[in-house]
Amino acid sequence: MKKFFIAIISFSLGFFSCKKEDTVVPIRDVAEQAIEDNQNIEDFLAAHFYNYDDFLDLDSNPELTFDSLIGENASKTPLKDQVLKKVIRVKKSDSTFVNHTLYYLIAREGEGIHPTSVDSTYLAYEGRLLDGAVFDFSRTPVWFDLTQVVRGFREGMPGLKGGTFEVAENNTVTFRNYGQGAIFIPSGLGYFNTSTGSIPSYSPLIFKINLYLVKQTDHDGDGILTADEFDQDGDGIADDTDGDGIYDYLDKN
Repeated sequence: MKKFFIAIISFSLGFFSCKKEDTVVPIRDVAEQAIEDNQNIEDFLAAHFYNYDDFLDLDSNPELTFDSLIGENASKTPLKDQVLKKVIRVKKSDSTFVNHTLYYLIAREGEGIHPTSVDSTYLAYEGRLLDGAVFDFSRTPVWFDLTQVVRGFREGMPGLKGGTFEVAENNTVTFRNYGQGAIFIPSGLGYFNTSTGSIPSYSPLIFKINLYLVKQTDHDGDGILTADEFDQDGDGIADDTDGDGIYDYLDKN
């Protein structure tokens, strides 16, 4: 199992990127990159399908897989006809906004509660690039604080629900009725111009997710859920309404 910290990217987006030997390379235009990413994601969705037939048996827990619409699979329903869309505004350094389209697939919704985009989630995941290269995964469930992941990941999570679990006499845990799906993330909601590990700059990302449990969070213990304090103006950046340098969701005052 690889361990990979999906760090949060807080936009405003800047204008330049420094490479080795202090070479200054202009950062790509945010709006133009959003268009390019959207086309690349849509091309992927039009050319691939997921194993939806395996999910018809509600007593099974199949692994979500993608395959190309070629040969004997040519008649399968493409992902583009099964995903949902969510338009998200990304704030630039000049305080203007660029719309980005997030696509998400619900293979199995789950029977628990939906997380907000800032709750804690117990999940297993796999991260891929559009070319199929796996850059990260965890087959064993891990807790993710959604305030600490890239925006596209946390914005896509509310489409799923957690599940239920049973603990056997030998203390083994069995999860049932949990959410399964995938998120297709443009680079502006991921790492944008930053190259991270085996993720090249300007890379759209795909995350396949099994969502087992959801815990509503109150990070600062002030009796107000983080969902009601994190980002009330919708710019994707945690709020600091009193200007004391501490984000509202971490500030008891």
